[in-house]
Amino acid sequence: MTRLASEIGDRLPAFFEPHTVLPVQFFTRLQRGSTWTGEQRLMAAILEDAVSVCCKTDEPKSSKSRSVLRDTLHWVRSNDRSWTFSFLRICDMLDLDPSAIRRELRIRRGEEASERSGCASVRSIDRGDESEQRLRAAV
Repeated sequence: MTRLASEIGDRLPAFFEPHTVLPVQFFTRLQRGSTWTGEQRLMAAILEDAVSVCCKTDEPKSSKSRSVLRDTLHWVRSNDRSWTFSFLRICDMLDLDPSAIRRELRIRRGEEASERSGCASVRSIDRGDESEQRLRAAV
């Protein structure tokens, strides 16, 4: 009986005390909101892999490599949102602009002229490092 009374005595004052949030608790909660969940990290890894497949400078030599590139390009260009890990849904979850990523990939692949340089090929030395950094920053 004394144990129960001491537990009640310990808990009862807590009901009447004001709820206080310490600065450490507040800022920790804000930091937790800015970190990615496991699912978001997985989505970022999928997107990073797709970007690296699309940005390879040499042409694929094997049929498997060509198939992977073809499937990856189809995935990036697709507007399908029905699949959880579709390109558009991943961009939504990571708060990225899919059209900007697609445009940069087209520029890197030489399919679209860069606005700044005006040339059709982005495999040149002066643009390669800069656009790869922008893509990695977006991911």
